[in-house]
Amino acid sequence: MNKKELLHLIKKGEGQYIEFKDNFNKEAIETLIAFANSSGGRIFLGVNDKGELKGINIKKETIKNWLNEIKTKTEPFLLPDFELVEVNKKQIVILEIKEFPLKPVSFKERVFVRKGNSNQKCSLSEISEIYLKTKRSSWDFYLNEEYSLDDLNTEKILKVINLIEKNLDKKLGNVEEFLIKYDLISKDKTPTNAAVLLFSKKLLRETDIQIGLFQDEITIKKNKIIRNDLISEVEEVMDFVKAYILKEFIITGSPYREERWQYPLDAIRELVINAIIHRDYRGVHSQFKIFPGKLEFWNSGKIPYDLSIEDIMEGKKKSEPRNKLVAEVFRDAGLIERYGSGVKRVREKLKEYGLVDLKISEIQSGFNIEVFAEKLNGTLNGTLNGTLNGTLNDLLKEIEKKSGIQANELAISLNRPLDTIKKQIKKLVDKNLIQRKGSKKTGGYFAEKINSLNNRVEGVLKDE
Repeated sequence: MNKKELLHLIKKGEGQYIEFKDNFNKEAIETLIAFANSSGGRIFLGVNDKGELKGINIKKETIKNWLNEIKTKTEPFLLPDFELVEVNKKQIVILEIKEFPLKPVSFKERVFVRKGNSNQKCSLSEISEIYLKTKRSSWDFYLNEEYSLDDLNTEKILKVINLIEKNLDKKLGNVEEFLIKYDLISKDKTPTNAAVLLFSKKLLRETDIQIGLFQDEITIKKNKIIRNDLISEVEEVMDFVKAYILKEFIITGSPYREERWQYPLDAIRELVINAIIHRDYRGVHSQFKIFPGKLEFWNSGKIPYDLSIEDIMEGKKKSEPRNKLVAEVFRDAGLIERYGSGVKRVREKLKEYGLVDLKISEIQSGFNIEVFAEKLNGTLNGTLNGTLNGTLNDLLKEIEKKSGIQANELAISLNRPLDTIKKQIKKLVDKNLIQRKGSKKTGGYFAEKINSLNNRVEGVLKDE
C-alpha cells in the first residue's frame, strides 16, 4: 500500500473493515478476532481514534512478537498479513486478516464479531449460530428427541406435499419419503426441530406470535396470541392485519368499486414470512403491532453477525435464513421466491404503492421493521381523494355483510360506543351510501346498490 492509498483510507474513517489503534494491545487482538468472524478487515497501528497519524515505534523483533502473541492467544490460531508504511517519517503498521473459513475464532474463550465500527461480544446462542452457519447448518436441523413421527400431523404434512408437488411439478412420494428427503426426520424417524415447528400435532408456545391493535404507543385496543404451525400462522397474521388496516373504496365510473388497502398486502405477507423463517425460536415470541399510521414487526434474533442494516436494505449481500430447513419448505411450497432478497423486494413494492421507505432497527435481542402509511408526497395513505376511508369504511363493510343490521348490533360488532356508531351512520346516510328500511323497532340499515351509488357520488368521499 502506498502513502496515497493509506491516507485515503484513513480519511474515510473507521468502519466495518477498518480500525485505528495507537498501539498493539489486547483490544487489537479482539478486533482481529471480530474481523475474522465477520468479513475480514485491517487494523492501522499508529493512528488514533480521530484519524490522526501518531506513528508507532517498532524494533526489529516487534512485529514478529506481535504475530506470535496473536497466534498463541487465538483459537483456531490467526496469522494476519502485515505491512509497514512510512508517512511523514512516521511508521504505520497495517495488520490485515481475511474472513476465517472455520468459525468461531476466539480470544481467551471469548468471541467477537464486527458490527459497523465496533466489536461486539457474542452470547452463547450467537456463538452456536456462527458455528452452524460455518457448517452450512442451522438450529432447525437438530433432532428433537422429545418427539416422534407419531407426534406429527399427517394432514398438515400432506397439505405441504400437495403444495410442493404443484409448485415444482414433481412427485415427492409418501409422507416418510418426503420427510426424509427434506431432512425433517432422521433414518430412525426422529423429527428435527423444523419438522416439529411445521407439523406438530401439539400447538407450541415456541411458535407464538403476539399481534395487537394499538391506538398509540401505549394504548392497546385488541390483542391476540397466534399459536399454530408456521405455515398456518402466515394466514392468521394476514387475517388480523386485514381486519384492522384501512381499505379504501375508490369510486369509478364502472359498476364496481376498486378496493385499495392501506398497505400493499403482498409486501406485508413477505415481511410476515420473513419474520417466521428468520426468527430465533429459542428466544421470546414475535410481536407484530398495528398502529393508525404504521405497522411494526419485531422478531426474536439479532441481525446476522455478517450483515449490516445497509446490507439488508440494499440487498448487497445474500442473507441466509436462520432456519434453513423451514425456509426450504416455504420456498418449494411457493411461499417465498428466493432467499436473501425479501426486504429489497418489499421496499420496491412500497415505492410502487406510493409509500415511504421502511425502517429497520435492532432492539434488545431482536430486530424491528416499521412500515409507514405515509405517502411519498407527505400525505397519509387512507385519506386519498375519491375514496371512503377510516372508521366509515369499516362500518360500510359491516353493513354490506349483514344487510338489515341495527345500530346496537353494529356497536357490538365493531366494539364502538353506540353514540359513535349513530354519528357515523348519519355520515353514511348523508353520503347516500346506506339507507334505513323497516319500522323503528325492527328495521335496519342496508348498503345502497353500486350502480345507483356511482350515479350519486361526486367529488371527494372522506372521513370528516
